[in-house]
Amino acid sequence: MKNIYLIPFLILLLSCKTNISTQPEFSKLSQKNQIEIKKVNNFRFLGGLENSQGKILKDSLIYRSGNLHQLKSNSFDNFNKLRIKKVIDLRTKQEIEKETDHLPSNIIYKNYPAFEDQNNEMANAKNLALKGKISKADADKRMLKFYTDYVSENPQVIKQIITEILNSDEPTLYHCTAGKDRTGMITALILKILKFDNDVIFEEYLVSNDLRKKVVNNRLKLANNFHFVYPKLDIGVVEKSSWIERKYLQTAFDEIDKKYGSMDHYIKQVLGISESQREVYIEKFLN
Repeated sequence: MKNIYLIPFLILLLSCKTNISTQPEFSKLSQKNQIEIKKVNNFRFLGGLENSQGKILKDSLIYRSGNLHQLKSNSFDNFNKLRIKKVIDLRTKQEIEKETDHLPSNIIYKNYPAFEDQNNEMANAKNLALKGKISKADADKRMLKFYTDYVSENPQVIKQIITEILNSDEPTLYHCTAGKDRTGMITALILKILKFDNDVIFEEYLVSNDLRKKVVNNRLKLANNFHFVYPKLDIGVVEKSSWIERKYLQTAFDEIDKKYGSMDHYIKQVLGISESQREVYIEKFLN
């Protein structure tokens, strides 16, 4: 995939001491559905949301999170209590080689990257950022480009991911690195298939800012305290790759409308899910 520069490496970087101007938007949902397991970030289940037909999404069937490479063996019992049988990893091969998921032996693991970092663009962009050659404005543009490309460049992989989740007879967890961008887009598409309105979809998407607030604030604090390590790195780049913004998901939806005509057409023709199949999924996942 072209122009994928930010996910997920920049969220780990330090920065020069600069005024923090990004004001993150947090979710208005009263229930965040957070699951607290040590060393697993942004972990939650989809449930309790009401779709356009007035039906409520069932709890504990679909899970989303950040990566699981730090999941501790002594947390396996708590993880297994969730009845998760399958984990779908959305990350690239390079990311997985660096931070391989640590999972109980009974878990079925699958990897479906919707883009391949064939030219080592992530590492190259990291070096550019450290040299001060990526600004906050650049980072914003590249985030928008990432969302645009993800839903459209390899739709067959998106189809595979979503079909795997929706056809599963057991609870499934899917994740990327931070659990906010790739995972956020897959979640939004699932909710679209299940006929949720945009206001609900965007609020669920923004929950990632709520659940990652401590992590991000700690990262930004470190960036200020250790600005001398990478004095040319713009802290705005760290901000843009740490928080999610409503406009990012909106640009993915806009790209679908532009390239495929409508979300309904994308679901039917690209993802291969007919209207009758959508109703089957609604019956399966909602009350």
